[in-house]
Amino acid sequence: MAHIPLYVDFSGLNVLVIGGGKVGYRRAKTFLDDGANVTIVASYFSEEINDIKNNSKVKLINLEIKNSKDIEKLIDENDLIVIATNNYEINNEIYELAKQKRKLINNATEASKGNVIVPFRKKIYDYLEVAVTSLGYTGIAARRSLEKIEKCLTNDIEIKTLYDSMKELKKYLKENISDSKIRYNLYFEVEKDEIYEKYVKEGNTKKALERAKEIVNQYIKG
Repeated sequence: MAHIPLYVDFSGLNVLVIGGGKVGYRRAKTFLDDGANVTIVASYFSEEINDIKNNSKVKLINLEIKNSKDIEKLIDENDLIVIATNNYEINNEIYELAKQKRKLINNATEASKGNVIVPFRKKIYDYLEVAVTSLGYTGIAARRSLEKIEKCLTNDIEIKTLYDSMKELKKYLKENISDSKIRYNLYFEVEKDEIYEKYVKEGNTKKALERAKEIVNQYIKG
């Protein structure tokens, strides 16, 4: 099964989590933190769920699911279906029904029977984030990979300087050049400039940004 890595804004979208254990809680918390409306349906709820049950965006439904038809209406009402029970047969039934209804499906128990993977994520700087997945084959290796990437990038002054200077350059370009194609080309003109690159490698954000603006201003003046 092929996957396309995407970052999706879940604000206001509806997520159905089927299963009230620790895995169901972690999935519910992930989407809740990103602004989704979360419904958790299960015959029992773990202690962790007490941490979120009073959130206005959370709805708990105590139900023993005997077959997928018991929650068909809930599947219809939600955008993403998270499968997280320990009942293989029920999980498979829910997957088939949700698939038939062309829903987004995150199967926390068997990734191949779903079309959405929830990766391990880590924010490096304010808007620079990395995510790693093994596509369900080994979460331990994916998590350790993320730890190594985080350690590498957090201590990399070149990446930090490039990030900070390019972030400010983007604002400057939007304020001064309306044509998006020209802005796009200028990013690469700045990046390949030897003087700019020297300041980036030295970790000198101020000088890097000054050089970037100099290149832009030279273009503006023609």
